[in-house]
Amino acid sequence: MRIVVCVGLFLGSLLVASGSVAQAADLTCLIHPYQTITMTSPVAGVIESITVDRGDVVKEGQLLATLDTSVERATGAVAHAHTELSNRRLADLELNRTTAEIALRTLRSPINGVVVERYMHPGEFPKQERILKLAQIDPLRVEAYAPVSLLGKISVGMQAVVKPEEPVKGEFPAKVTVVDKVVDAASGTFGVRLELPNPDLKLPAGLKCTVRFNRNNQ
Repeated sequence: MRIVVCVGLFLGSLLVASGSVAQAADLTCLIHPYQTITMTSPVAGVIESITVDRGDVVKEGQLLATLDTSVERATGAVAHAHTELSNRRLADLELNRTTAEIALRTLRSPINGVVVERYMHPGEFPKQERILKLAQIDPLRVEAYAPVSLLGKISVGMQAVVKPEEPVKGEFPAKVTVVDKVVDAASGTFGVRLELPNPDLKLPAGLKCTVRFNRNNQ
């Protein structure tokens, strides 16, 4: 009887140990935008138009907002007239300067992403204040913190599966891009960053999640 009990306890301890390892590999995480960008104007001027609003999807190079360019356009017209009346080289330089000044008053999206926030409206006069906030959500950035017991077991390039919190359904493949080289002594953890493809933009940023690492890729 004692032998049976001891064997049972031994097997039970193995199951608990193996379960703790599995749980250690399933880490809690948070899904972030890949990057966020706050759009401001490098020059002062009255906002003439803003073509997007919160929630809109934008493409790289897309026109987002323009400041009033009436003075610059008038200057350009004068420079163009000078090409017929005076030194053509000087007039071309003036026209190029005017074109550059107009470009500074034109805001275009530097990324493919979404508009997170719109801070200003036509008619307002920004002095380097925020006008728009954009977020790139393809790919997404997943941040997790692993216990020090997994140090050396998670490496850059390792494949993983991310499961977002409800109500989002499904599991999504991701890849480790950063493994911190410094352990936080207070919590006994180190940071892990993953890249999560999101080509159809169905996954929103800001969700809590769990991540399971595929140890076959070690």
